[in-house]
Amino acid sequence: MRRAVPSAKLVRRCAVALCVVLTATPAHALTPAEEIEIGRRFALEARATLPLVHDVEVQAYVDRIGGEIVAALGEQPFTYQFAVVRDGTVNAFAVPGGYVYVYAGLLTHARSDDEIAGVLGHEVAHVHAHHIARQQEATKLVNYAALVGMLLSVVQPAIGAGALAAQAAKQLEYRREFEQEADYMGARFMRDAGYEPIGMLDFFKRLSDRQIQAGLGDIPPYLLTHPLSANRLTNLEAVLRERQWDRRERRPASLELQRVQLLTAIGSEQREQVLQLYADQVDKRPGDGRAHYLHGLALLEVGRLNAAAAALEAAAAHGFDDVQRELGRVRFRQRRHTEARDLLVSAAAAASRDALANHALGSVYEALGDSTAALAAYREAVDIAPTMESAHYDLGMLAGRSGEVGAGYFHLGEAFRLRGEYERALGHFAKARAELAAES
Repeated sequence: MRRAVPSAKLVRRCAVALCVVLTATPAHALTPAEEIEIGRRFALEARATLPLVHDVEVQAYVDRIGGEIVAALGEQPFTYQFAVVRDGTVNAFAVPGGYVYVYAGLLTHARSDDEIAGVLGHEVAHVHAHHIARQQEATKLVNYAALVGMLLSVVQPAIGAGALAAQAAKQLEYRREFEQEADYMGARFMRDAGYEPIGMLDFFKRLSDRQIQAGLGDIPPYLLTHPLSANRLTNLEAVLRERQWDRRERRPASLELQRVQLLTAIGSEQREQVLQLYADQVDKRPGDGRAHYLHGLALLEVGRLNAAAAALEAAAAHGFDDVQRELGRVRFRQRRHTEARDLLVSAAAAASRDALANHALGSVYEALGDSTAALAAYREAVDIAPTMESAHYDLGMLAGRSGEVGAGYFHLGEAFRLRGEYERALGHFAKARAELAAES
Protein backbone atom coordinates (compact mmCIF):
# COMPACT_ATOMS: atom_id res chain seq x y z
CA MET A 1 0.00 0.00 0.00
CA ARG A 2 1.51 3.32 -1.03
CA ARG A 3 1.18 6.31 1.23
CA ALA A 4 1.51 9.92 0.20
CA VAL A 5 4.02 11.50 2.55
CA PRO A 6 4.48 15.29 2.63
CA SER A 7 8.00 16.50 1.89
CA ALA A 8 10.22 17.74 4.70
CA LYS A 9 9.83 21.27 3.34
CA LEU A 10 6.06 21.12 3.50
CA VAL A 11 6.14 19.65 6.98
CA ARG A 12 8.37 22.49 8.13
CA ARG A 13 5.91 24.99 6.65
CA CYS A 14 3.10 23.36 8.61
CA ALA A 15 5.17 23.39 11.79
CA VAL A 16 6.13 27.04 11.41
CA ALA A 17 2.53 28.11 10.80
CA LEU A 18 1.28 26.19 13.80
CA CYS A 19 4.03 27.61 16.00
CA VAL A 20 3.03 31.13 15.02
CA VAL A 21 -0.60 30.48 15.92
CA LEU A 22 -0.09 28.43 19.04
CA THR A 23 2.84 30.11 20.74
CA ALA A 24 1.20 33.50 20.30
CA THR A 25 -1.70 32.41 22.48
CA PRO A 26 -1.50 33.27 26.19
CA ALA A 27 -1.05 30.46 28.71
CA HIS A 28 -4.66 30.06 29.72
CA ALA A 29 -7.54 27.80 28.85
CA LEU A 30 -8.46 28.17 25.19
CA THR A 31 -11.63 30.12 24.58
CA PRO A 32 -13.97 28.97 21.79
CA ALA A 33 -12.81 31.92 19.69
CA GLU A 34 -9.17 30.86 20.12
CA GLU A 35 -10.06 27.27 19.25
CA ILE A 36 -11.76 28.50 16.07
CA GLU A 37 -8.71 30.55 15.11
CA ILE A 38 -6.32 27.65 15.69
CA GLY A 39 -8.53 25.36 13.62
CA ARG A 40 -8.86 27.90 10.82
CA ARG A 41 -5.11 28.47 10.56
CA PHE A 42 -4.42 24.76 10.73
CA ALA A 43 -6.99 24.07 8.00
CA LEU A 44 -5.33 26.59 5.70
CA GLU A 45 -1.95 24.93 6.14
CA ALA A 46 -3.47 21.47 5.84
CA ARG A 47 -4.98 22.34 2.47
CA ALA A 48 -1.60 23.56 1.24
CA THR A 49 0.44 20.78 2.87
CA LEU A 50 -1.48 17.55 3.20
CA PRO A 51 -2.41 15.30 0.27
CA LEU A 52 -6.15 15.83 0.61
CA VAL A 53 -8.71 13.91 -1.42
CA HIS A 54 -10.61 16.28 -3.72
CA ASP A 55 -13.06 13.75 -5.16
CA VAL A 56 -16.51 15.28 -4.85
CA GLU A 57 -18.22 11.99 -3.96
CA VAL A 58 -15.75 11.08 -1.22
CA GLN A 59 -16.10 14.54 0.29
CA ALA A 60 -19.90 14.48 0.01
CA TYR A 61 -20.08 11.11 1.77
CA VAL A 62 -18.01 12.23 4.76
CA ASP A 63 -19.82 15.58 4.86
CA ARG A 64 -23.19 13.85 4.88
CA ILE A 65 -22.48 11.51 7.78
CA GLY A 66 -20.55 14.15 9.71
CA GLY A 67 -23.28 16.70 9.12
CA GLU A 68 -25.97 14.33 10.37
CA ILE A 69 -23.99 13.78 13.56
CA VAL A 70 -23.38 17.50 14.07
CA ALA A 71 -27.09 18.17 13.54
CA ALA A 72 -27.78 15.99 16.59
CA LEU A 73 -25.71 18.33 18.80
CA GLY A 74 -28.03 21.31 18.69
CA GLU A 75 -26.64 24.85 18.66
CA GLN A 76 -22.84 24.92 18.47
CA PRO A 77 -20.05 27.51 18.78
CA PHE A 78 -18.20 25.81 15.91
CA THR A 79 -18.94 25.25 12.23
CA TYR A 80 -17.75 21.68 11.73
CA GLN A 81 -15.78 20.87 8.60
CA PHE A 82 -14.58 17.48 7.39
CA ALA A 83 -11.71 16.52 5.10
CA VAL A 84 -10.16 13.29 3.80
CA VAL A 85 -6.39 12.73 3.72
CA ARG A 86 -5.06 10.67 0.81
CA ASP A 87 -3.14 8.20 2.96
CA GLY A 88 -3.66 4.47 3.33
CA THR A 89 -3.20 4.33 7.10
CA VAL A 90 -6.11 3.79 9.49
CA ASN A 91 -6.23 7.18 11.14
CA ALA A 92 -8.41 10.19 11.95
CA PHE A 93 -7.99 13.26 14.10
CA ALA A 94 -9.83 16.38 15.23
CA VAL A 95 -8.43 19.90 15.54
CA PRO A 96 -9.89 22.55 17.87
CA GLY A 97 -12.57 24.68 16.29
CA GLY A 98 -14.51 21.95 14.52
CA TYR A 99 -12.10 20.50 11.95
CA VAL A 100 -12.13 16.71 11.53
CA TYR A 101 -9.74 14.80 9.25
CA VAL A 102 -10.27 11.19 8.15
CA TYR A 103 -7.63 9.15 6.34
CA ALA A 104 -8.49 7.21 3.19
CA GLY A 105 -7.25 4.02 4.86
CA LEU A 106 -9.86 4.34 7.56
CA LEU A 107 -12.62 4.65 4.96
CA THR A 108 -11.46 1.52 3.15
CA HIS A 109 -11.07 -0.37 6.45
CA ALA A 110 -14.69 0.26 7.54
CA ARG A 111 -17.44 -2.26 6.84
CA SER A 112 -20.51 -0.03 7.10
CA ASP A 113 -21.82 3.50 7.38
CA ASP A 114 -22.35 2.79 11.09
CA GLU A 115 -18.62 2.25 11.58
CA ILE A 116 -17.76 5.50 9.77
CA ALA A 117 -20.37 7.28 11.89
CA GLY A 118 -18.77 5.78 15.00
CA VAL A 119 -15.38 7.29 14.21
CA LEU A 120 -16.83 10.65 13.17
CA GLY A 121 -19.05 10.71 16.27
CA HIS A 122 -16.02 10.04 18.46
CA GLU A 123 -13.97 12.79 16.79
CA VAL A 124 -16.82 15.30 16.90
CA ALA A 125 -17.18 14.51 20.61
CA HIS A 126 -13.52 15.42 21.20
CA VAL A 127 -14.15 18.83 19.61
CA HIS A 128 -17.53 19.31 21.25
CA ALA A 129 -16.09 18.58 24.70
CA HIS A 130 -13.04 20.85 24.11
CA HIS A 131 -10.70 17.98 25.01
CA ILE A 132 -7.50 19.50 23.64
CA ALA A 133 -8.25 22.79 25.39
CA ARG A 134 -9.07 21.01 28.65
CA GLN A 135 -5.98 18.82 28.37
CA GLN A 136 -3.79 21.90 27.88
CA GLU A 137 -5.38 23.59 30.87
CA ALA A 138 -4.91 20.53 33.08
CA THR A 139 -1.20 20.21 32.22
CA LYS A 140 -0.69 23.99 32.62
CA LEU A 141 1.61 24.34 29.64
CA VAL A 142 3.54 27.62 29.54
CA ASN A 143 2.65 27.94 25.85
CA TYR A 144 1.16 25.82 23.12
CA ALA A 145 4.44 24.69 21.55
CA ALA A 146 3.75 21.13 22.74
CA LEU A 147 0.44 21.24 20.90
CA VAL A 148 2.36 21.75 17.65
CA GLY A 149 4.07 18.39 18.07
CA MET A 150 0.82 16.78 19.10
CA LEU A 151 -1.00 17.92 15.98
CA LEU A 152 1.90 17.19 13.66
CA SER A 153 2.28 13.66 14.95
CA VAL A 154 -1.35 13.05 14.02
CA VAL A 155 -1.00 14.73 10.64
CA GLN A 156 1.99 12.63 9.65
CA PRO A 157 3.44 10.18 12.18
CA ALA A 158 6.41 9.49 9.88
CA ILE A 159 7.93 12.94 10.38
CA GLY A 160 9.15 12.30 13.90
CA ALA A 161 12.23 10.42 15.00
CA GLY A 162 13.39 8.82 18.20
CA ALA A 163 12.62 10.43 21.52
CA LEU A 164 11.09 13.53 19.93
CA ALA A 165 8.48 11.48 18.05
CA ALA A 166 7.72 9.41 21.12
CA GLN A 167 7.28 12.53 23.22
CA ALA A 168 4.98 14.11 20.65
CA ALA A 169 2.86 10.97 20.41
CA LYS A 170 2.65 10.78 24.19
CA GLN A 171 1.53 14.40 24.46
CA LEU A 172 -1.08 13.83 21.77
CA GLU A 173 -2.51 10.79 23.52
CA TYR A 174 -5.90 11.72 24.93
CA ARG A 175 -6.35 11.14 28.63
CA ARG A 176 -8.27 8.01 29.55
CA GLU A 177 -11.30 9.88 30.82
CA PHE A 178 -11.44 12.00 27.65
CA GLU A 179 -11.40 8.90 25.44
CA GLN A 180 -14.17 7.34 27.48
CA GLU A 181 -16.18 10.55 27.40
CA ALA A 182 -15.77 10.76 23.61
CA ASP A 183 -16.95 7.14 23.31
CA TYR A 184 -20.09 7.80 25.35
CA MET A 185 -20.91 11.14 23.73
CA GLY A 186 -20.09 9.92 20.23
CA ALA A 187 -22.31 6.86 20.64
CA ARG A 188 -25.17 9.11 21.70
CA PHE A 189 -24.60 11.52 18.83
CA MET A 190 -24.56 8.75 16.22
CA ARG A 191 -27.66 7.12 17.67
CA ASP A 192 -29.49 10.45 17.57
CA ALA A 193 -28.40 10.79 13.93
CA GLY A 194 -29.94 7.40 13.06
CA TYR A 195 -26.87 5.16 13.14
CA GLU A 196 -26.29 1.97 15.14
CA PRO A 197 -23.76 2.58 17.96
CA ILE A 198 -22.67 -1.05 17.71
CA GLY A 199 -20.72 0.17 14.66
CA MET A 200 -18.38 2.13 16.92
CA LEU A 201 -17.77 -0.92 19.10
CA ASP A 202 -17.24 -3.17 16.06
CA PHE A 203 -14.66 -0.82 14.56
CA PHE A 204 -12.69 -0.33 17.77
CA LYS A 205 -12.78 -4.05 18.53
CA ARG A 206 -11.39 -4.86 15.10
CA LEU A 207 -8.55 -2.35 15.57
CA SER A 208 -7.81 -3.90 18.95
CA ASP A 209 -7.73 -7.40 17.43
CA ARG A 210 -5.39 -6.21 14.70
CA GLN A 211 -2.98 -4.80 17.25
CA ILE A 212 -3.07 -7.97 19.36
CA GLN A 213 -2.47 -10.20 16.35
CA ALA A 214 0.31 -8.07 14.87
CA GLY A 215 2.03 -7.16 18.14
CA LEU A 216 3.32 -3.78 19.25
CA GLY A 217 5.21 -3.29 15.99
CA ASP A 218 2.02 -2.67 14.02
CA ILE A 219 -0.10 -0.30 16.06
CA PRO A 220 -2.60 1.52 13.83
CA PRO A 221 -1.84 5.27 13.97
CA TYR A 222 -5.36 5.85 15.25
CA LEU A 223 -4.55 3.90 18.40
CA LEU A 224 -1.39 5.92 19.05
CA THR A 225 -3.51 8.99 19.75
CA HIS A 226 -6.68 7.21 20.86
CA PRO A 227 -5.36 4.41 23.11
CA LEU A 228 -7.76 1.50 23.24
CA SER A 229 -7.76 -0.72 26.31
CA ALA A 230 -9.82 -3.81 27.10
CA ASN A 231 -11.37 -1.82 29.94
CA ARG A 232 -12.46 0.92 27.55
CA LEU A 233 -14.10 -1.62 25.24
CA THR A 234 -15.84 -3.26 28.18
CA ASN A 235 -17.14 0.09 29.44
CA LEU A 236 -18.43 1.04 25.98
CA GLU A 237 -20.02 -2.38 25.65
CA ALA A 238 -21.79 -1.90 28.98
CA VAL A 239 -23.09 1.53 27.98
CA LEU A 240 -24.40 0.17 24.69
CA ARG A 241 -25.68 -3.01 26.35
CA GLU A 242 -23.99 -4.95 23.56
CA ARG A 243 -21.54 -7.84 23.56
CA GLN A 244 -18.28 -7.84 21.67
CA TRP A 245 -19.01 -11.39 20.56
CA ASP A 246 -22.54 -10.48 19.42
CA ARG A 247 -22.87 -12.08 15.97
CA ARG A 248 -26.27 -10.70 15.03
CA GLU A 249 -26.49 -9.41 11.50
CA ARG A 250 -25.04 -5.96 10.90
CA ARG A 251 -26.22 -3.49 8.31
CA PRO A 252 -24.16 -4.08 5.14
CA ALA A 253 -21.98 -1.51 3.43
CA SER A 254 -24.06 0.93 1.43
CA LEU A 255 -23.44 1.43 -2.26
CA GLU A 256 -22.31 4.96 -1.40
CA LEU A 257 -19.63 3.60 0.95
CA GLN A 258 -18.58 0.99 -1.61
CA ARG A 259 -18.12 3.72 -4.22
CA VAL A 260 -16.10 5.83 -1.77
CA GLN A 261 -13.90 2.87 -0.87
CA LEU A 262 -13.27 2.16 -4.55
CA LEU A 263 -12.40 5.78 -5.31
CA THR A 264 -10.06 6.15 -2.34
CA ALA A 265 -8.40 2.79 -3.01
CA ILE A 266 -7.79 3.65 -6.65
CA GLY A 267 -6.14 6.89 -5.53
CA SER A 268 -4.11 5.46 -2.65
CA GLU A 269 -3.10 1.92 -3.57
CA GLN A 270 -1.65 -0.04 -6.47
CA ARG A 271 -4.21 0.18 -9.25
CA GLU A 272 -3.70 -3.28 -10.69
CA GLN A 273 -4.39 -4.87 -7.31
CA VAL A 274 -7.56 -2.81 -6.92
CA LEU A 275 -8.77 -3.74 -10.40
CA GLN A 276 -8.12 -7.40 -9.70
CA LEU A 277 -10.10 -7.17 -6.47
CA TYR A 278 -13.21 -5.95 -8.32
CA ALA A 279 -12.70 -8.40 -11.17
CA ASP A 280 -12.58 -11.19 -8.59
CA GLN A 281 -15.91 -10.02 -7.15
CA VAL A 282 -17.48 -10.36 -10.60
CA ASP A 283 -16.04 -13.87 -10.94
CA LYS A 284 -17.50 -14.83 -7.56
CA ARG A 285 -20.92 -13.28 -8.28
CA PRO A 286 -21.38 -13.18 -12.07
CA GLY A 287 -25.10 -12.50 -11.75
CA ASP A 288 -24.68 -9.53 -9.37
CA GLY A 289 -25.30 -6.25 -11.20
CA ARG A 290 -23.65 -4.23 -8.43
CA ALA A 291 -20.42 -6.23 -8.75
CA HIS A 292 -20.33 -5.50 -12.50
CA TYR A 293 -21.07 -1.83 -11.82
CA LEU A 294 -18.22 -1.41 -9.31
CA HIS A 295 -15.86 -3.21 -11.68
CA GLY A 296 -16.93 -0.82 -14.44
CA LEU A 297 -16.35 2.19 -12.21
CA ALA A 298 -12.87 0.95 -11.32
CA LEU A 299 -12.05 0.49 -15.02
CA LEU A 300 -13.37 3.98 -15.79
CA GLU A 301 -11.20 5.51 -13.07
CA VAL A 302 -8.04 4.03 -14.60
CA GLY A 303 -9.04 4.96 -18.17
CA ARG A 304 -9.83 1.52 -19.60
CA LEU A 305 -12.86 2.83 -21.41
CA ASN A 306 -13.94 -0.05 -23.63
CA ALA A 307 -13.75 -2.52 -20.75
CA ALA A 308 -15.56 -0.03 -18.49
CA ALA A 309 -18.41 0.34 -20.98
CA ALA A 310 -18.75 -3.43 -21.27
CA ALA A 311 -18.84 -3.85 -17.49
CA LEU A 312 -21.43 -1.09 -17.05
CA GLU A 313 -23.62 -2.56 -19.77
CA ALA A 314 -23.33 -5.94 -18.05
CA ALA A 315 -24.43 -4.28 -14.80
CA ALA A 316 -27.55 -2.95 -16.52
CA ALA A 317 -28.22 -6.35 -18.07
CA HIS A 318 -28.14 -7.88 -14.58
CA GLY A 319 -30.67 -5.44 -13.17
CA PHE A 320 -28.47 -2.57 -11.93
CA ASP A 321 -30.18 0.39 -13.57
CA ASP A 322 -28.17 3.36 -12.25
CA VAL A 323 -25.38 3.33 -14.83
CA GLN A 324 -26.25 6.39 -16.94
CA ARG A 325 -23.80 8.78 -15.29
CA GLU A 326 -20.77 6.49 -15.48
CA LEU A 327 -21.64 5.29 -18.97
CA GLY A 328 -22.10 8.93 -20.01
CA ARG A 329 -18.66 9.76 -18.65
CA VAL A 330 -17.22 6.84 -20.62
CA ARG A 331 -18.92 7.95 -23.84
CA PHE A 332 -17.64 11.50 -23.39
CA ARG A 333 -14.07 10.28 -23.07
CA GLN A 334 -14.65 8.11 -26.14
CA ARG A 335 -15.72 11.31 -27.95
CA ARG A 336 -19.24 9.99 -28.50
CA HIS A 337 -20.59 13.35 -27.37
CA THR A 338 -24.24 13.14 -28.43
CA GLU A 339 -24.67 9.78 -26.71
CA ALA A 340 -22.85 11.12 -23.66
CA ARG A 341 -25.14 14.14 -23.52
CA ASP A 342 -28.30 12.05 -23.58
CA LEU A 343 -27.03 9.73 -20.85
CA LEU A 344 -25.89 12.59 -18.60
CA VAL A 345 -29.08 14.60 -19.05
CA SER A 346 -30.96 11.53 -17.86
CA ALA A 347 -28.56 11.04 -14.94
CA ALA A 348 -28.78 14.68 -13.84
CA ALA A 349 -32.59 14.59 -14.03
CA ALA A 350 -32.74 11.38 -11.99
CA ALA A 351 -30.59 12.85 -9.20
CA SER A 352 -31.10 16.60 -9.12
CA ARG A 353 -28.30 17.24 -6.61
CA ASP A 354 -25.60 15.30 -8.44
CA ALA A 355 -22.58 17.59 -8.83
CA LEU A 356 -20.54 15.04 -10.75
CA ALA A 357 -23.28 14.48 -13.34
CA ASN A 358 -23.71 18.23 -13.88
CA HIS A 359 -19.96 18.80 -14.16
CA ALA A 360 -19.65 16.00 -16.70
CA LEU A 361 -22.66 17.37 -18.58
CA GLY A 362 -21.00 20.79 -18.70
CA SER A 363 -17.93 19.22 -20.30
CA VAL A 364 -20.11 17.51 -22.91
CA TYR A 365 -21.98 20.72 -23.76
CA GLU A 366 -18.66 22.54 -24.06
CA ALA A 367 -17.36 19.87 -26.43
CA LEU A 368 -20.57 20.23 -28.49
CA GLY A 369 -20.04 24.01 -28.72
CA ASP A 370 -23.01 24.98 -26.53
CA SER A 371 -21.31 27.41 -24.14
CA THR A 372 -24.55 28.68 -22.63
CA ALA A 373 -25.67 25.20 -21.58
CA ALA A 374 -22.14 24.34 -20.44
CA LEU A 375 -21.96 27.41 -18.17
CA ALA A 376 -25.35 26.57 -16.68
CA ALA A 377 -24.27 22.99 -15.96
CA TYR A 378 -20.95 24.06 -14.42
CA ARG A 379 -22.75 26.62 -12.24
CA GLU A 380 -25.17 23.95 -11.09
CA ALA A 381 -22.21 21.73 -10.16
CA VAL A 382 -20.50 24.39 -8.01
CA ASP A 383 -23.82 25.34 -6.44
CA ILE A 384 -24.31 21.72 -5.35
CA ALA A 385 -20.66 21.18 -4.36
CA PRO A 386 -18.92 24.50 -3.55
CA THR A 387 -15.64 22.69 -2.81
CA MET A 388 -15.46 20.96 -6.21
CA GLU A 389 -12.28 22.59 -7.46
CA SER A 390 -12.37 20.99 -10.93
CA ALA A 391 -15.84 22.44 -11.58
CA HIS A 392 -14.70 25.90 -10.44
CA TYR A 393 -11.71 25.65 -12.77
CA ASP A 394 -13.73 24.62 -15.81
CA LEU A 395 -16.36 27.25 -15.06
CA GLY A 396 -13.68 29.92 -14.68
CA MET A 397 -12.00 29.05 -17.96
CA LEU A 398 -15.23 28.96 -19.95
CA ALA A 399 -16.64 32.09 -18.31
CA GLY A 400 -13.50 34.00 -19.25
CA ARG A 401 -13.66 32.80 -22.86
CA SER A 402 -17.36 33.73 -22.98
CA GLY A 403 -16.77 37.34 -21.97
CA GLU A 404 -17.55 36.98 -18.26
CA VAL A 405 -13.99 37.91 -17.32
CA GLY A 406 -14.60 38.90 -13.70
CA ALA A 407 -16.55 35.75 -12.94
CA GLY A 408 -13.90 33.73 -14.73
CA TYR A 409 -11.11 35.09 -12.54
CA PHE A 410 -13.22 34.54 -9.42
CA HIS A 411 -13.88 30.87 -10.11
CA LEU A 412 -10.25 30.26 -11.07
CA GLY A 413 -9.30 31.86 -7.77
CA GLU A 414 -11.66 29.49 -5.96
CA ALA A 415 -10.10 26.52 -7.75
CA PHE A 416 -6.59 27.53 -6.70
CA ARG A 417 -7.73 28.28 -3.15
CA LEU A 418 -9.24 24.82 -2.87
CA ARG A 419 -5.98 23.33 -4.14
CA GLY A 420 -4.06 25.23 -1.45
CA GLU A 421 -2.27 27.42 -4.03
CA TYR A 422 -2.94 30.63 -2.12
CA GLU A 423 -0.66 33.05 -3.98
CA ARG A 424 -2.24 32.15 -7.30
CA ALA A 425 -5.68 32.35 -5.71
CA LEU A 426 -5.03 35.85 -4.36
CA GLY A 427 -3.79 37.00 -7.75
CA HIS A 428 -6.95 35.78 -9.47
CA PHE A 429 -9.21 37.26 -6.77
CA ALA A 430 -7.51 40.64 -7.22
CA LYS A 431 -8.11 40.48 -10.97
CA ALA A 432 -11.72 39.42 -10.35
CA ARG A 433 -12.31 42.41 -8.08
CA ALA A 434 -10.90 44.82 -10.66
CA GLU A 435 -12.89 43.29 -13.52
CA LEU A 436 -16.16 43.10 -11.57
CA ALA A 437 -15.75 46.73 -10.43
CA ALA A 438 -15.23 47.81 -14.05
CA GLU A 439 -18.25 45.80 -15.20
CA SER A 440 -20.60 47.29 -12.59
